[in-house]
Amino acid sequence: MSPNNNQKQSLGLLSLVLIAVVSVDSLRNLPIAAQYGFSLVTFYAIAGLTFFLPLAWITARLVKQYPELGGSYVWIKRAFGHRFGYLSILLQWLYNMIWYPTIFAFITATLAPLISHDLENNKWFILITSLVLFWLLSFLHCKGIRTSSWISGFSAIIGTLIPMLLIISFAVYWLLSGKPSATPLTWSALLPGSYDFKNIGFFSNILFSLLGLEVIAMHASNVYNPRKTYPVALGISAILILLTIMCSSLALCVIMPAEKIILVSGLIDVLQVFFSAYHIQNISTIIGACIIIGSLGIASSWMIGLARGLQVALSSMNAPDWLQRLNKNQMPSGVLFFQAVVFSFLLCSFLFFPNINHSYWILSAITAQFALSYYVLLFLASIKLLRQKKQSPINNILSIVLPGMGIIIGLLGVIVGFIPPDFMVK
Repeated sequence: MSPNNNQKQSLGLLSLVLIAVVSVDSLRNLPIAAQYGFSLVTFYAIAGLTFFLPLAWITARLVKQYPELGGSYVWIKRAFGHRFGYLSILLQWLYNMIWYPTIFAFITATLAPLISHDLENNKWFILITSLVLFWLLSFLHCKGIRTSSWISGFSAIIGTLIPMLLIISFAVYWLLSGKPSATPLTWSALLPGSYDFKNIGFFSNILFSLLGLEVIAMHASNVYNPRKTYPVALGISAILILLTIMCSSLALCVIMPAEKIILVSGLIDVLQVFFSAYHIQNISTIIGACIIIGSLGIASSWMIGLARGLQVALSSMNAPDWLQRLNKNQMPSGVLFFQAVVFSFLLCSFLFFPNINHSYWILSAITAQFALSYYVLLFLASIKLLRQKKQSPINNILSIVLPGMGIIIGLLGVIVGFIPPDFMVK
């Protein structure tokens, strides 16, 4: 490959920051975090200092130590061997499979009021529309329809970053125009109260909303001067992600009381309250369309990415031939079909619970628990790998303390995820 071509394929600081931000930030998580009201700031501060910061730190250290393609899978395999490498892929695939019903339910719940308010809590509309969208995307991937990185990035920015910034702006304008905040914004409200502890199970979802920063390590072999670029990109990304997701979650509480924000459709409900207050209802269709496009783009990119990763792992494990198969377009058609079947089964859980809110929370909680288990394994691997290299005394201490905090908070998140929120036990 010529130097010019290599130069064109390298990723710079801005590209890494955008990849990190759109891989972590998700509008789906906002209504869940908003359940805590103003005290969500405290919960995010705890999660940021004890989990998100350690994750950013170990990612920066390990990507400098192992600047090669593969990211966290390579790190876990280096630390504990092939079996744990396969386990990490399995955990990652499982928690994403359970996550798909929640993101597609979020997409259809955003779409429903744009068509008719009668469809907003109609579980059959959510079920059928989600199934159609997932199977359609799976079919397109089998046909070799690939989305380039800049298109994926564009759809995620249109449907994530821009709506987040707009939501924050709406809340600021709401307050500046003289309207009272629907949630008390006082110093005492920052402290979690009895209501918050009844809903402590949502903390696992706050941790989940901060996962994925290490995904940029997957591109290490394509990054120009990774040893210098990665630490800067991770620092900028970590601050931007924490601020956008915390402020946009809080913005929902400013416009609508936390206890009235529904998990599935809460985001679009809050936007409609804002638009109705200022008599600009027509813009809600545009915002809703942006959210749908962005969410579909993110879901689609994870679908094919995980399918390819699982196909590679299954090929080395002598799995059934149909799961290892690549079709004529070199796409993992067997795994894509298998994913679609599993997704259909999981999505049907919406039919077996009293309402959508219940099933949505249960799937979200299970997703977070599997994901946090994966990150506990990653933190353990980082301790072993970082301690193998000679480093300064302060880094020796941090190599234990920071991942240790991540492990403790990750396990705490798994435990509290078993505690149902207040609306589940009423």
